Amino acid sequence: MQLNVVRDEIPDDYSLLESGLGLDSILIAELIARIEDRFSLQFDDRVLEADLFNNLSLLAGFVAQERLAAQCNPPTNQS
Repeated sequence: MQLNVVRDEIPDDYSLLESGLGLDSILIAELIARIEDRFSLQFDDRVLEADLFNNLSLLAGFVAQERLAAQCNPPTNQS
């Protein structure tokens, strides 16, 4: 993603939205797609309405929680 910001200079509590990085809906969708691909997660509509994108800490906490849940509850193959 092209953001004109140095990654190491973004604090964990920095907003991803208008008051911070200024990510619009298209960039948020791209970020979601990258997270889903990188961590093999699937965001659902309930999550997309949450305040996860207020800052990096909230988003990172959600991703960690979802990864842990996926590890504890692996998908079952129904044949």
